[in-house]
Amino acid sequence: MQIAEIFNKIITNSEYSGDYPFDDLIDHMRSQGLSGVGVAKVGPQHHILIFVRGEPEGAVLIEEKGMLFGDKAVFLLTHTDQYRLFAIDPEIGESLAARCKVYNRSHLKGKITEKIPVFGGSQKTLGKICVTIKKQEAVQNGMRVSLRKGRQVIASEITAGDGRVCFKVLNGTYDCVVVDREQKMYRFRVDFKEPFTESVIDIGGVT
Repeated sequence: MQIAEIFNKIITNSEYSGDYPFDDLIDHMRSQGLSGVGVAKVGPQHHILIFVRGEPEGAVLIEEKGMLFGDKAVFLLTHTDQYRLFAIDPEIGESLAARCKVYNRSHLKGKITEKIPVFGGSQKTLGKICVTIKKQEAVQNGMRVSLRKGRQVIASEITAGDGRVCFKVLNGTYDCVVVDREQKMYRFRVDFKEPFTESVIDIGGVT
């Protein structure tokens, strides 16, 4: 049985416990020591968090092109989504989390408020940054490219046939995270100060 089917079966047979924004969900589960599954639908994606006795022990990101598990899934979660919470037994939570264990919980700290650095005085400047992903000079399609500020995902897209994605964001310095089809993760730093910036990232070793 596929893991998506397992989650669907468990959620169908579990008690619905309400809707929570991301930060409130983390705080609620920890303060009450509860076990449950939180599910957020973001476009075609499903973000799933598994809690065992109050702690977020597992995470899954399900999308059309595949799934990410554990720390890789957590790294791409946003802190602005609304989660539907379903209560489960701790033993079921432990069994689920074993398949998608979260080891680095620094991205799940609740009540996170991070400001994007502003360039050029107090005026916030919205610009456009385009990134082309290559590997040994060949453009790469089907790559998930995300811009992060600290623990928060600012924007995320999948490259098309030209290996290119574009984002409209405030000027600043971002962590650019690329996840390939084998779920291997690459991290780069992008410094974005102009109204328009074009960058090429070679995941074959040259940036």
